[in-house]
Amino acid sequence: MDSIAVYNCRGVKKKEASLYMKEFIKDYKVFFVGLVETKINSIDKTDFEKIIGPDWDLFILPSEGLSGCIKILWRTDIASFFVLNTTDQCVIEDLNVFKKGSWMIATVYGSKEVHKRRLLWDCIHEQSTRKIPSVIGVDFNCILSQEEKRGGKKFDFTQGSLEMLKFMNDSDYQDIGMVGPRYTW
Repeated sequence: MDSIAVYNCRGVKKKEASLYMKEFIKDYKVFFVGLVETKINSIDKTDFEKIIGPDWDLFILPSEGLSGCIKILWRTDIASFFVLNTTDQCVIEDLNVFKKGSWMIATVYGSKEVHKRRLLWDCIHEQSTRKIPSVIGVDFNCILSQEEKRGGKKFDFTQGSLEMLKFMNDSDYQDIGMVGPRYTW
């Protein structure tokens, strides 16, 4: 197992979505998954094992309303997981990959409101000052260029985009791209 993934998913209990996730995990040798924007706030162990398998564990940050739930799944035979901080927009955790070291991972479903995202930038920045590798798996609900958008209104570089770019530059985070369907809505 070599990969971590963040999946913006609705309908994870539906057969098609769970089969896609199982295949994705198998094909990319994933041992850590952050699921964002799911509507399921709880799941029993039997249903969970049907979806993902028996060697996995789960942490759930419930949604506020109908979207924004964050679920963290990890292979317990490969890594241990420790929550450092949660907000309504993110779960920040240490993932200790056995015999390979620790990573700080922030799994994010960002608010659409600029002033709320400022709290997110502060929270992640505060945790990322530690001297370990870090990854942000994310749906920031904010874009930096026209290439990230399809349809609708023309892209404007807004205050939210400016603040996101400043956060990335100040914290030395890089966009490494993605695998899978580019647009999920």
